[in-house]
This record gives sequence, structure tokens and C-alpha cells, in this order.
Amino acid sequence: MSRRFRPTDAYVDESIRGRRYVMGCVLVEARNLATLRPAIDALASGVAPRIHFNNDTDRQKRRVLDAVAGMPIQVFATLCTKGHSTNEFQARASCVGEIVRQVQSRGVAKLVLESRQDDRDDERVIMRTRQREPSLVFEHRIARHERMLWIADAVTWAVGSGPQWSDRLGDVLIDVIEVHP
Repeated sequence: MSRRFRPTDAYVDESIRGRRYVMGCVLVEARNLATLRPAIDALASGVAPRIHFNNDTDRQKRRVLDAVAGMPIQVFATLCTKGHSTNEFQARASCVGEIVRQVQSRGVAKLVLESRQDDRDDERVIMRTRQREPSLVFEHRIARHERMLWIADAVTWAVGSGPQWSDRLGDVLIDVIEVHP
């Protein structure tokens, strides 16, 4: 019988794919971070200073996604379609709100989002959405300083690019949640 997966940390990045706003969330147990970060470094070595799917070749993308499929993580994505009545800010707020609900329902204690130049909108959404219990702390980090955000970038890109890419994630992809503002 295998041990139950109990994520403690969540890492989030976003991707805009046409009219679709996608946010990917990587769930991880803190005890695995010490081995995951060097493994992620190894995936990037010789290719670029970091994994960033907008800049990587298809070969590198396949290599990374296949490696992610074997990592001791779970991932999910939120997706919001932008349109006449939904702009990018509303789509992001809807995705962030759903991620907060999802991670709290799993008992995750720490949420890390990739920083943008202005993170105040995210902070307002998180403060408005999160429940008192279970406790959830959050922060924004710059991707070049947090390797787990590189995996969130890969997951988000794959989900936004369709099943030919997201299927490579295998069983670590546990859900794609469509949200509406």
C-alpha cells in the first residue's frame, strides 16, 4: 500500500493562450523539495539558465514534461476564457481565487505565485478568498529564484497547448478546472 500524498506547498504560474487564461499549480510535499530542485536544475543545464517554455525547443519541452510526469508531485490548472465581458485581470482573479480554494481544500499551508511587476491584485484576491482554516500563507517570487515555478510554467504551457502536450504529464495532472468570473 502506498503512502498518501499530502501536499504542503503549491507553486503557481500563468500563461495566456489566445483568449484562454491558464494558471498551473504544482503541489508538492516539502520533504521532496531538496531532491526536486537539483533535478530541475539538471533539466535546464546546458539548455538555458532556467526552464521557460516560451523559449524552449519542442525537444526540450518533451524532455521536461516527461521528467515532470515522474516527479513526486501533483498538478492542476485553472482556465478562464477571456471575452467581451471578461478581461485579463478578471480572468486572473477568477483563476487565483479558485487556486486558493483548491489548495486550502487539500490542506496546503504555503502558496507561491510567480511575481509580476505589481502583485497587489493577487494579494487582494487571496485575502478575500482564503478561509481562516486551514492556515495558508502566500508570497510572490521571481521565477529565476524559485525552480518549482519553472515546473509550474511547464505545466501551464502544456495545459494551454492542448492534449498532445498535457497528456505527457500523465497521472501527475489531476485536474483542469474551468472557472468563470
